[in-house]
Amino acid sequence: MFRFILATLASFLMAAWTVNAHEAPIRVVVLGEDSDRNAVSRSSEIYTRVIAELQQSLIRENITVIDEDMIAVKLGFSYNEDRTKQELIQTLSIANETTDATVRSRLGVIFAIFPNIQEMSMTRKLTVRVRGQIYDLKSLRALSSFEVSAPETVTLPKKASMCNDMCVVEKAGEVSRELARELGAVLSQKLHIVIEDSAYGGSTAGSASGGVAAGDGVLESVYTLEFNLMKNSDVLRAVRALEASVVREIELLKSNNTQRVYSVTTNKDLGDLEERIMMLLLDLGVDIDRLRFSSFGTKLSIEAL
Repeated sequence: MFRFILATLASFLMAAWTVNAHEAPIRVVVLGEDSDRNAVSRSSEIYTRVIAELQQSLIRENITVIDEDMIAVKLGFSYNEDRTKQELIQTLSIANETTDATVRSRLGVIFAIFPNIQEMSMTRKLTVRVRGQIYDLKSLRALSSFEVSAPETVTLPKKASMCNDMCVVEKAGEVSRELARELGAVLSQKLHIVIEDSAYGGSTAGSASGGVAAGDGVLESVYTLEFNLMKNSDVLRAVRALEASVVREIELLKSNNTQRVYSVTTNKDLGDLEERIMMLLLDLGVDIDRLRFSSFGTKLSIEAL
């Protein structure tokens, strides 16, 4: 009876560990874009309130938010005003190429804030909306877009002298704080959907052999895999083994007498992929001590010594 209880408890703990092992934390960096002349400037108090509330909303949903100011401090650059979406993505891509893991993020959210004042006959009406996109910073793909408007409008005096520019900014900031909370909920849902949609399921056999488990919920990556100075027979056997267990898609990009280069699509990170390939080569009887492995960014190179 005691052994039965221990066995049951062990099975329960193993199942719980397996579920938790498949849950990948979401790391995201959130940046504001102000290149549009109608958008709120990054130096505005409105932007400060929105980014603070938005980050807090995501943190409450157990999403790890990489602070843009900390990235700037660690890497020694600054986010200037009027920076375009392309410039922001380029900056984040540079951050992901460093060896400092604390500033690296797979997902980026870039948004812009648009206040609008509508002139009425007796008053002015202030509305605020936020629009943006979610990007995969590794593959440089746009994954999703969003647009959220404040649920309420603010009435302002008709005369500007009764509510000057500072007054308008303060009113817009109050509306934007509530808008940011709503946006945080929308973004949280979209980020989880992005993760689920980008994940892929493997077969039961593949999962049991250490391959891809169905519903891992991890974003796919595309890597360049190079085999240099290796026997073609060893390379082909390794590629077939990868297709059967670890990767979703593998495509030959280049081939000559000394080198074969492949594009590999998988939900494994680079370090995990390298270790899996080492294990596969060992299973195939290849002496990996006679191979040189090097990996960085999205490239893995294997060369015979």
